Amino acid sequence: MRSSVPNPRFDPSAALSREADFDPSSGASGAPEPAPGEPPAPGDESVPRPARARTAPLHGQTSRVLVLNHHRDPLDELVEALRRRGFEVLEARSLTDTQRLLERTAPDLAILNPLVLKRGGVELELVDRLQRDGNPVPVILLVDGIRGLDLARRAETPFCDFLLKPPSIDECLHRVDLALRTREAFARLQAKARDLEGQVTTDHKTGLLSDRYFRHALQVEHKRAQRHHMPLSLLLIDVDDFKSINDSTDYAFGDVVLKHVAESLRRNIRETDYAARFGGDEFVLLLPHTSSAEAVQTAVRIKKRIAETTVQARGYAQRVTISVGIDTFDGRSDADPIELRTRANKALHQAKRRGKNQVWLYTAGDPEPPAPAKR
Repeated sequence: MRSSVPNPRFDPSAALSREADFDPSSGASGAPEPAPGEPPAPGDESVPRPARARTAPLHGQTSRVLVLNHHRDPLDELVEALRRRGFEVLEARSLTDTQRLLERTAPDLAILNPLVLKRGGVELELVDRLQRDGNPVPVILLVDGIRGLDLARRAETPFCDFLLKPPSIDECLHRVDLALRTREAFARLQAKARDLEGQVTTDHKTGLLSDRYFRHALQVEHKRAQRHHMPLSLLLIDVDDFKSINDSTDYAFGDVVLKHVAESLRRNIRETDYAARFGGDEFVLLLPHTSSAEAVQTAVRIKKRIAETTVQARGYAQRVTISVGIDTFDGRSDADPIELRTRANKALHQAKRRGKNQVWLYTAGDPEPPAPAKR
């Protein structure tokens, strides 16, 4: 029986053609199997089958296989072959045994020899428990024939592959390797996706939120504040004289200063708050459900703690201060997120003008900040 990449569902008509290729006398299909890690080569009889003599699994660590032998067929030879292959094998011979095993262990793969397959049955409920979000466990189903496979399809069994009973040991080992290899590939793809998502949502230098992600969060929180008529405060933070720090030390020490400020911000806000780096030496905090008075208190506390600490690294020691500009949306006005940031920027400009190491809350009379110098 030629193996394929496991699918969540099987077409019985396709399975009929697979059964026609099955040779009961040999317990294997007439078609050759690909070598580990190589794609199938149809018609190439020189492609070797996986050797039974392997004593170690193909995977980076010992994989745990559950053999759920509810039908209590003689599967001792299969269990022993899996163990010789290097898998950790646990066998359950009743629904009660399976339930106990699943309560204390997390398998990498399950082989199900069902007692009765029916929609809503206990066996399917137990197997469904293995299908965790983001980390599904492949299930190989043992069936008596195509009729059993059709019953499994009608019951919507969450299996990824099947074997006809009595199962060929070589075929079963190959199916187990294939299912685990596919699961590992799926896990790697998920890890890459998380890494890419992290690159988009996280600033690589400080570990705070990225500007892009923060802009999205600002839109969401602003709508929520409008809907519930709750205050929303935005704090723009700038490291004082950061250019002179870079000029008098080196850029690597400047990165240490940025990380120090970022960590101070992270430690002094709530889990429901947002901290991001806007680029250069500018940071921003978004504080939901926070009045202007509370935002000022938060800013003063952060400013004080940063100023009290000397940053030491790479042979340099530097006292660092910050300036903070604040604006608060009251949840009732027509101000949009762009206006919130613009006003906070005007307040930050005032804090700089008043000697730096200052906190300034936006007021309507604040002058416009100077235009950026032309290069």
